[in-house]
Amino acid sequence: MRFCSPIDSFGVYIVDKLNKNLKGIFITGTDTGIGKTIVTGGIAAYLKECGVNVGVMKPISSGGTEDAEFLKEIANLDDHLSLINPIVLKNPLAPSVAAELEGRKIDFSSIEKAYNKLKYKYDLLFVEGVGGIAVPLYKEILVTHLIKQLNLPIIIVGHLGLGTINHILLTVAFAKQANLQILGIILNTTHHSVPGLPEQTNPDEIERLTKIPVIGILPYEEAIDLQNPDINFFSQFIKSNMDMEKFNQIIWSND
Repeated sequence: MRFCSPIDSFGVYIVDKLNKNLKGIFITGTDTGIGKTIVTGGIAAYLKECGVNVGVMKPISSGGTEDAEFLKEIANLDDHLSLINPIVLKNPLAPSVAAELEGRKIDFSSIEKAYNKLKYKYDLLFVEGVGGIAVPLYKEILVTHLIKQLNLPIIIVGHLGLGTINHILLTVAFAKQANLQILGIILNTTHHSVPGLPEQTNPDEIERLTKIPVIGILPYEEAIDLQNPDINFFSQFIKSNMDMEKFNQIIWSND
């Protein structure tokens, strides 16, 4: 099957193969509520329309299954929700705290088992984390430990605006300390505001300081509806606001 061209129909060449070394990507972030679900679902929608056999996963959720339900629907999958989201905690808290309040032990072997089932079913699997990269999942186990367990590279999502440089630098440093592979950074506008100097200068300064490509700058979009997701809308939203040349260098192979 021929996939999307990295330069679209006006380009010089067409890439029709996925990066054979890339089996999945873990979408993590600098904080909670910064758009990881929108990014994960939007990328899945875009690649789905490209013809990629793409799967999604939300290993741990705190406060319900809404994110996992959205990911399942936007990717148009028939996987059981318990496979996409094997650990569901009731309270919207750090998983370690929520699990303690519920008297539960988080079974990481069940996460790995679900991940392996999905990994072999799909050509590319997007795994959305919970909260920020240093959030405790159970006792001393952090999000970074789960990423290493699944052996996935990461994309970091952060907010676009004043303060994000500090948040991104801390997240990148923590990821590097854990020896994680960072593929790129996506900056997301989390609330309606008039773009100013911070929004204009954030991307270049972050690339300069981290030497990691900023592959997307997402504007605030009131039309986003996680309850009734439109795959065409989300696909176009991602395609319009990502640096497709940088993104396609991650996804596609020239071999």
